[in-house]
Amino acid sequence: MRKRFAIILSGIMMIAALSSCGKEDKKGSTESTTQKRTEAVTTEATTEPGDTPIATGTDATSTDAIKNLMGYYKGNEYTNELAGFKVKVNGHAWRFYSAAEVAAAAGVEEQEILDLWTGEKTPYDQNMSFCMIAGNKSTGSSIIISYYYVNNELNKDTSAEFYLEVAADQIEGGEVKQITFVDKDYYALVIPPEKEGGYEQVRYATKAGDLIIVISFTIGEGETIDVLETMFSPLK
Repeated sequence: MRKRFAIILSGIMMIAALSSCGKEDKKGSTESTTQKRTEAVTTEATTEPGDTPIATGTDATSTDAIKNLMGYYKGNEYTNELAGFKVKVNGHAWRFYSAAEVAAAAGVEEQEILDLWTGEKTPYDQNMSFCMIAGNKSTGSSIIISYYYVNNELNKDTSAEFYLEVAADQIEGGEVKQITFVDKDYYALVIPPEKEGGYEQVRYATKAGDLIIVISFTIGEGETIDVLETMFSPLK
């Protein structure tokens, strides 16, 4: 599972690096922080979800402003008011990563994740922000919710559709489709396994202001995208 998780994180960050080059040059390169973290993830993302529940008392804040941006945890539920949905895990097979586990998987310092989750920093302070990671050790499935900040004039008009199209261009037969998910319009990209025995990946993306909300699914043994989608529900 460790290698598979590193691959999907690396893929997410690579899209951000490519998108930051702007619509004029999809395949250009950049020496951004995002790219450097992509390399770190590939080599350092070796943490599997442990057995300790997420430390909601220290990892999340109760302020409404931060709840709206990064989301917040309550028991086995994660709520993201900006995206307009909840994610519920059973706490056994499926569980949320703690801030320390997210940091280890992403190859960054734990304090960087904590600063985001407690409001010391915002997703507007960096290119990529990790809101939530949930994983199932027994199947290898995972769900990652992250933001990509459209942060300069060159890519200010980058849409969720274009964001995924950058990745689709790198995949044989890759196609971005519009879907309805948690009662909202999203764009979706299916990434087939790279080799026999690999896991399928699916990415959903939508845009809220200057933030592109990305939901990345890795579909493990015995599970389907439909099963993973049932963990989500729209906010009423």
